[in-house]
Amino acid sequence: MRARRIDVAVLVVGLAVLALLALGEEAQRAVAPASVYSTYDTGPNGYRALFGVLLASGVPVRRFERVLGLLDADVGTLVISSYADDPSARGLDAHDASALSRFVRKGGRLVVLDTDFAGAEDFTPGVGTSMPHHARDAVALARNRYTAGVRRVLATIDAVFPFNLRRGVPLLATDGGIVATAYRYGKGDVVAITSPKLFGNASLQNGDNAAFAYDVVAGHGAAAFDEYVHGYDEELGFWQALPAPVHAAFWIVCAIVVLALIGANVPFAPPISGRPPDERDSSAYVDAMAALMRRARAAQAATTLFAVDAVRRARGRETPSVRAAVADLERLRDLPRPSDAALVRAAVIDFRLRKDLP
Repeated sequence: MRARRIDVAVLVVGLAVLALLALGEEAQRAVAPASVYSTYDTGPNGYRALFGVLLASGVPVRRFERVLGLLDADVGTLVISSYADDPSARGLDAHDASALSRFVRKGGRLVVLDTDFAGAEDFTPGVGTSMPHHARDAVALARNRYTAGVRRVLATIDAVFPFNLRRGVPLLATDGGIVATAYRYGKGDVVAITSPKLFGNASLQNGDNAAFAYDVVAGHGAAAFDEYVHGYDEELGFWQALPAPVHAAFWIVCAIVVLALIGANVPFAPPISGRPPDERDSSAYVDAMAALMRRARAAQAATTLFAVDAVRRARGRETPSVRAAVADLERLRDLPRPSDAALVRAAVIDFRLRKDLP
């Protein structure tokens, strides 16, 4: 019995934990997820619209979902967007920085959209250092292949490069600094943009944003958007793709199953015999009727009925034993307050006469 109680308690706790996990998962779903700078994202910051525009324009564009060391050889332009607020992000490390440097030196074009450029410590090769600045639009300064058809772009701008930036050609600027710059690095080019929202779904149709995005991405071979930094991995297994609450639920279910198997096969206490079967006889009925009569104070009336029944049955069959039994019943009937014992004795005598004198 004790082992069964333990199993039931474990099962209840496990189900409660599963319910809490399910409620937590539903709560996470109920909260609107943050929009990130990914071509899969359809929110205001996502680049899904830009990806569709490029495809419709005939630009050979794809999503790259592996480590940078495995970048396809035919990729001419690589776009990396900010992942600072992405909950699934995978940050770039020193190996990635070396891979990007080799990619640009060999003739690739690297387009980076971020607000926090850290100069020599940044993964973007040769980039300067950005500083905070808030603005709503920027104008085109240079007239080159990156700004063809671009006069003004409209988007939230939270950082700029200083005007005294020594390297590169300023492409876009506000009154507080440079928003986009392009410079040579080895045989390739780097385009650094301090406003990731410039290419977002909510801003792409504003001003000349779409034209500027097309100019910096198209025209240099196949283009690829790095989605690996946003948590997408084409080599991700089924187990790795499952969210953390599902992992926890799986292990809890396994623990419940193991405990149930242990409880069913390993005795923790000696067996306890169950209650014996309920085998009732007529004595229980007699006891119940006696208790009922006692509460109703009907002992004398019952004794009288027994005596009357005995006299009726004894007519014409008066043997000595019958006469003695009838006399005994009449004596019990004449008692002013028959006791329980007297009532039981009267019932027994009448019962015997019923059997002998049907």
